[in-house]
Amino acid sequence: MTRILVIGLDGASPYLVEKWRDELPFLSRLMTEGVFGVLKSITPPRSIPAWYCFATGMNPARLGVFGFSQRLPNRYDYTFANFTYCQQPPFWEWLNRHGIETAVLHLPGTFPPRPLHGFMVSGWPAPHNRGNLIYTWPETLSREIDRWLKRPFEFLAPGAITRNNEAHMLPERLRILQMHSDTAFHLLQTHPWQVALVVFSPLDRASHQFWKHMDPTHPQHNPAQAKQFGNALKQTYKAHDEQVGRLLTLLTPDDTVFIVSDHGFGPTHRTFYINEWLIQQGYLVLKKSPQAGNPAWHTRLLGKLATPLFWLNDNSPTFRRLSAPLKKRTLANRIRNHYVRAKEHDLVRINHLDVDWSRTRAYSPDESSLYLNLKGRDPQGIVEPGPEAEQLLTELEAGLSHLIPPDTNTPLAAHIIRKEDVYQGPFLANAPELTIALDNYRTDVMAEVGAGIWDTHPVRSANHTPDGLLIAHGPEIRTGTAQGGLMDIVPTIMHMLKVPLPTNMDGKVLSQLFRDDAEPRRRSVAFQAGTSSLNEGEAYSAEELAQIEKQLRDLGYLG
Repeated sequence: MTRILVIGLDGASPYLVEKWRDELPFLSRLMTEGVFGVLKSITPPRSIPAWYCFATGMNPARLGVFGFSQRLPNRYDYTFANFTYCQQPPFWEWLNRHGIETAVLHLPGTFPPRPLHGFMVSGWPAPHNRGNLIYTWPETLSREIDRWLKRPFEFLAPGAITRNNEAHMLPERLRILQMHSDTAFHLLQTHPWQVALVVFSPLDRASHQFWKHMDPTHPQHNPAQAKQFGNALKQTYKAHDEQVGRLLTLLTPDDTVFIVSDHGFGPTHRTFYINEWLIQQGYLVLKKSPQAGNPAWHTRLLGKLATPLFWLNDNSPTFRRLSAPLKKRTLANRIRNHYVRAKEHDLVRINHLDVDWSRTRAYSPDESSLYLNLKGRDPQGIVEPGPEAEQLLTELEAGLSHLIPPDTNTPLAAHIIRKEDVYQGPFLANAPELTIALDNYRTDVMAEVGAGIWDTHPVRSANHTPDGLLIAHGPEIRTGTAQGGLMDIVPTIMHMLKVPLPTNMDGKVLSQLFRDDAEPRRRSVAFQAGTSSLNEGEAYSAEELAQIEKQLRDLGYLG
């Protein structure tokens, strides 16, 4: 039985892999003997829903998920997306129906785990594991992993991306990588599988934090700091290459391996806070002054006091036992409502603002996106679909195309995309009307309020770009270069395994990856009727929601 292994390197840049390939021996061998190229991400290139689009071969408008934030029905409030909100089956369900055992390990957004024919270890974001969390399928695997590791499994390195914690975070990133690799290697050695997906995410975190130190053209590059951390990102790539090599030892010459990333990376020079701009331009109206969105002094004080409480709650069984009677009220509600929503810089999301929806015409609930407050869709919509909405979109596009940041005093190049141009599917109405990319992704577009329109010294020195990594190697794979899309990998694998593709799948079989005489190249693609999962979505508990919100804030995805 031939097997297929897919290794996801979250955020791996094909350009850095090519630049450093002489120091990445395992990736370099695969590139030389197989196919190497660019794997185009979705629009915008965000990990969620990008990994969902990868896993289903479908665009966000077929899935009903457009970002980390998942809007609650008939409300302006949001929870965080997980795979239960995804309205199409992932590839492992299609393979399972044909008797193919699958392993899905560390795929972002797969908590809570769902049953499958094979085994799963959920990926981040997920609640903190204190030794009792069920994060696997089968459920018994959770305790098996914890016992084998001799400690509770961790999804992320603890701690936020800040300006002065590089020395602490680099070894933590590498420690989490090793833990995830150890877990994957152990499970793939001891459990049966025919198709396996293993995703490593620490590279994404390291890219956000360390890019400026290796890039002398970055506005925040400091030569003194570069002496200490200039090789940190390369070191992280090399560590991932070592883990790729380790997993390759599980394969035979008859097996095939794909190396993919959900997006690439590039430098971030500044942050544009789009809701602040919408407020200034009169499109988004608050019931009080814009400063009313900022947390009051007592909120910031509570945040400072809450920090040691979070540490105690995570690390002290005695504290958890003594605080259990108060936990539901205190930690899950008070701290969520104050500390977790108020970052050090007093950034607040729109669902925590006192918005006057009767006068608001446009708003942004998530990074890079803009919605109109439409009648018939939004609870208190005031913009009429049709000519009025079209005129407003044209006006917004013009304004966003002439933004001048204070550090350059020249207009930024803007790539503004309407949803109809990139999405198709039954959930198109729920998609943002506009997706915004500025200065070739060198300007981050965030949705928080409280820091002004511009931040010219952002904490994250790099962010996602559309060009991800594609490497393929196997007995039927040719040598050379090729390009594809993130949604194309799953249909290619299904075709290799002679599993018909659902007719509503957006991705295509990458026939150009195969040798001319390879059987998958000569065989026609088969199709079957598509289905819809129609999941209701499994909401997190209040405490889980607080923990996940803190994780996303620590990574900079919520401001």
